Amino acid sequence: MLISKIFIMLAALLTGALINRSLAPFNRGIFAEIQIWIDLFIIIFGISMEVAIYHFANKTLYNYDDKTKLATIFFMTFVYSIIAVLALKYCVLYWPQKFSFALVNSLTLVTILLVTTMLVTNLTVFLQAAGNIKYSALIGILQALFNVLIIGYGYFLGIIDVRFVVERLVIIQIIALLLLFIVFFKSGLLLGRFSMNMAKGMMIAGFKQHIGTISCFIYTKVNQLIVFRYCGEREAGIFAVSLNLAFSLIFIPEVFRTVLYPRIIHSNDDYDITIKSLRLGFYGWGAVVLCVILFAKPLLLIYAGKEFLPAINIFRIIMIGTWLLAVSSLFAPYFIKAGAFMFSSFLAATLGIISIALNIWLVPIFASTGAGIATAITCFTGFCMVLLFMWRLTRKNPFVIFKINFKDFYLFKELI
Repeated sequence: MLISKIFIMLAALLTGALINRSLAPFNRGIFAEIQIWIDLFIIIFGISMEVAIYHFANKTLYNYDDKTKLATIFFMTFVYSIIAVLALKYCVLYWPQKFSFALVNSLTLVTILLVTTMLVTNLTVFLQAAGNIKYSALIGILQALFNVLIIGYGYFLGIIDVRFVVERLVIIQIIALLLLFIVFFKSGLLLGRFSMNMAKGMMIAGFKQHIGTISCFIYTKVNQLIVFRYCGEREAGIFAVSLNLAFSLIFIPEVFRTVLYPRIIHSNDDYDITIKSLRLGFYGWGAVVLCVILFAKPLLLIYAGKEFLPAINIFRIIMIGTWLLAVSSLFAPYFIKAGAFMFSSFLAATLGIISIALNIWLVPIFASTGAGIATAITCFTGFCMVLLFMWRLTRKNPFVIFKINFKDFYLFKELI
């Protein structure tokens, strides 16, 4: 998974650099708007399936076989995606002024991307939750490879525009979907039967977490729409580049969290592992963030070019937020195993409200810099709330994560 994520990150940096140079800030802002609307409808109508999939991977609580899980997850995801498509088309039909012309003009393409993205995301999570990290990593590498080939072809011919970039995403998701079905076919998992009981349980678990999922999306992504509406396409493009680069570099803690899920879900030393993980994330990822902040200018020059250099300070501010956000996310496997969805949803909903309020206040004054400040403040607040949540759930001192213990690096070695 680490090799896969490194490959994906390098591919994302390369393709992102070509896309940013081809689109320039104005069209990059339009593309960001399309992406956020798609992601928003996926989040709203996905009913937190990813969380439910990980929760139901705990074989000590649920005895469903993998065939049944796959059939149920696929059917539920497909139904959710159709509902999301209908909702998006309804909104575009009755409120077209809320969307860019590019999105309205590419609505069919956007709906295909929405459906395939939901299917690929949830089926990949199923692979990872089942412990099939190898196949999940391989599919990620192949996706990244096709991404580089398609964008490289478009850049060489000079045909990259907003529509081409969206079409590329559709092709990559379809390829990933085919690869997933090949894996499932070879594993003998395609002949399972849909389980209504499991579906009900996943819906209930998803709804418990759903407010939290939506709120998390709000305080990390919706600020792009706010910048788009208040400041226009160019400013939105500058902010989108700084935000995307920051979140692209977060791949190391994301890999760590991904392999933590099966490690924590299927073990008895879950609390100790969680504390060690948070400690490693706080100091280890913090050191990486400091280096990135120091070399922000050359990174942005490589990733986007001179036209996006006004994003340097925004990028630095957001990197501080990603440091604390990444550390906070390492607690997710523990609370998902514990089934503590309601408290988590309350935490995320609170952060969502804080984020929207801060963005509405700061963006009109400081433009995209205000959105970066709002993101950093929200992530810091979330980190503090996670510490409080840890104490509430475990009744143990959460500040032990700040106690340096070099033996914890054996955990990092084990997970690698």
